[in-house]
Amino acid sequence: MREGLTETAARLANAIPFFGPGRPIPRHRDLSIEEDDTPFRAVVRLFLRSWPYLRPQVLGNWWIPGEGIEPQSAELLGGRGYSFRYMPPLVNLLALIPLFFGLLPTTGDSTLYAFYALVAIIVGSVWVLASTSGKTQGFALLLLLFALVSGNLAALVFFEDASLSIYLGTLTAACVSGWFVQFRLGPKGLALRCRVGTHLIYYYGATLILNMVYVLLGLLLAEVINQSLLQNEALMPGLAALLGYAEFSSETITTLTQAQRMELRWAPVQIEFAFFLLLWPLELGLLYYVLWIFQQVNQDLRLALVGRWHQLSLQHHADHRVGDSIWRIQSDSEAVTDVLKIIGELGLIVINVASAVLMISILSPVVGLIAAFAVLPTLVLARWAMPRVRVRSLVHRMANADLTSRVQESFRSIKLNKSYGIGAKSQALFEDDSSIACNAEYHQTRLDLRVSLVSDTYSQLFIFFGLGLMALWAHQGQATFANELVALLGLSFTVWNLSAFQWGRERHELTITLMNEALYMWSYAQQVAMGLKRVFDILDLEPAVKERDDAIAFTEVRQGIQFRGVRFGYEPDNYILKGIDLQVAPGGIVAIVGPSGAGKSTLVSLLLRLFDPSHGSISIDGRDLKDYSISSLRENIAIALQENLLFGTTVRENIVYAAPDAQDHAVAGALEIACLNETVNQLPDGLDTKLGDRGARLSTGQKQRLCIARAVVRDTPILILDEPTSALDAETEHQVLDNLRTWAHVAERPQRTIFLITHRLSTIRRADSIVYLDSGTVAEHGEHDTLMQIENGRYRSFVIAESDNLQQGHEDV
Repeated sequence: MREGLTETAARLANAIPFFGPGRPIPRHRDLSIEEDDTPFRAVVRLFLRSWPYLRPQVLGNWWIPGEGIEPQSAELLGGRGYSFRYMPPLVNLLALIPLFFGLLPTTGDSTLYAFYALVAIIVGSVWVLASTSGKTQGFALLLLLFALVSGNLAALVFFEDASLSIYLGTLTAACVSGWFVQFRLGPKGLALRCRVGTHLIYYYGATLILNMVYVLLGLLLAEVINQSLLQNEALMPGLAALLGYAEFSSETITTLTQAQRMELRWAPVQIEFAFFLLLWPLELGLLYYVLWIFQQVNQDLRLALVGRWHQLSLQHHADHRVGDSIWRIQSDSEAVTDVLKIIGELGLIVINVASAVLMISILSPVVGLIAAFAVLPTLVLARWAMPRVRVRSLVHRMANADLTSRVQESFRSIKLNKSYGIGAKSQALFEDDSSIACNAEYHQTRLDLRVSLVSDTYSQLFIFFGLGLMALWAHQGQATFANELVALLGLSFTVWNLSAFQWGRERHELTITLMNEALYMWSYAQQVAMGLKRVFDILDLEPAVKERDDAIAFTEVRQGIQFRGVRFGYEPDNYILKGIDLQVAPGGIVAIVGPSGAGKSTLVSLLLRLFDPSHGSISIDGRDLKDYSISSLRENIAIALQENLLFGTTVRENIVYAAPDAQDHAVAGALEIACLNETVNQLPDGLDTKLGDRGARLSTGQKQRLCIARAVVRDTPILILDEPTSALDAETEHQVLDNLRTWAHVAERPQRTIFLITHRLSTIRRADSIVYLDSGTVAEHGEHDTLMQIENGRYRSFVIAESDNLQQGHEDV
């Protein structure tokens, strides 16, 4: 035993080494760079395709008084007669009234005029937005958003006067109101609707406010620490009033004394603590909120994915491993939750890099140019690394899907493994798949580390050169580049000193660091795109069986079921059914018999529209099967499959699985027809007894009868039984068939038709008519006695052969 464990440990250690590439991934399960078919544009398209699943959380729903909340997502702007044309006049009034009454300053420096220019853009954009459509309206919306964000930031950063922040905040609220509240003038008067449930807008709006507060906090701390505590400068008037040190204002004094500086030393701590008390609950709330939002997004994508799987043909499911489907649903679909995160983070990084480069260029264009040049090696590295990241990520996902399939298949075959004593083989197969999955992840992580090592190396070089120049200038006391622009920022860095060096160092390091973060985020975007690719590969598959737009509901069989020249094959030009012509009258039991591979199960699968015929047609009551809706066909055709598929729930839940509204008397009737009532009564909890995994507590015959009961309880006009009595003893089989015959001819539903696929003579003889299939065609059709009269008939030969087999079996016993 110990030797076996030692060998296993040595094998695994070789497969997953502490250092080095490890065991190569098999070529048939690996990909090369040449096989990467998802370039930059494809990645962007994959991200854009996530919009339908993000849309409900962005646009929300309309709430209409008296009607409630509409289930469908709201429009982006207006629609259905509703509009926001009240918004432009409202914004106009709010923009002009404070200026008309002299509530705001109208003269000042260029910064104030730039601020009012943004206000003019806001006013103009809302008029264009309300009166146009299409691309023009989209451009006006983007321009409005830019002006609102820029104006609010400018009011917060560049002006001490709080009235300008209140002014622009009021304009912002007026603009937002047109998106949230809209009106329509109709025959019944003025109608109102309000937008609700725009959770991502709520979240990012709160996040934007939070970031603005952090910007304000940084400016306050920089002013207090760098200018007042370190350089003895008096506080700006607004800041002095806010902190409660009015006597420290620059309007009162020029510099701070040593005693005043000592008194002011606790101000930064007080500011930090006050902001902590204010922002900490908000940050926790936003963290919980965004997790809830993205779980909703992920849920919508998973439901769409599973819904599409239900629409795909059985041939698709036969060609794909179950574990691959599980991995796509469970893990690949989670990629959609990162789409907005990546877009938001990259957008913020671009804005922060641009603003940081601009601000540091005001102090020194040389340092700004050094920071900007760092983007060149970043682009070169990204061009080399991103295809490799995509390939490694896709291989990693495929390897984990294979591992999931291996786990699923190992547990499904646990009884076989134990019976044959091949547990070691199953374990070895699992170890191989697990090693491949681990190595696939290792290769992906190693690539990420290589990229990080290269980017960190050249980033530190750029930081070193920039800091060296700034330190030299601070030592020499050189003047900064644009003193007037520095003053507009609310700073007093007219020369390079310690404060200017610290401020410049922070922005220079921030710029280079953000470029590294952008590279990391774009690398992560490639991995997310591969998850989305595997999801959309399934969503892009068209169901083989499609429903017509004008399909009608199927309810019962009145005239009969007809197959005309039906040909079908699972592979092109390899037909299983080669021209089926068959007329089945309503009511009674129809036995479908024939040699293995004749197409018996395939024939009834076409009746359920699990597949459509390649040629020919199937009709019910003279109407083509394709004229009926798929859902109504499957609701009114019940089937007991050849495989006794049961769930690890209770007996009752297994029986009503496809008929959840079935009453207790219907369940009891189905159990009686299937001769299972006595067996259920003997179970510990009766109908509420748990059956265990795949009905492990029942024998094969009991499982078979439970499947019959599940089909019967649906009370459908057509019942299909595929080898329903193969595991039953003769007495039980006769009783079940007699019960089914009685059930098929009850007065309440006289047109029930039962298709019976079987090889057992005792079952076949009890059918009302017999269809004998051979080589994909209907060789003979009629009653048992009639078919037995045909000299050298195929059915007769089949019966004689089966009878000889039974007789030989009795003699052997």
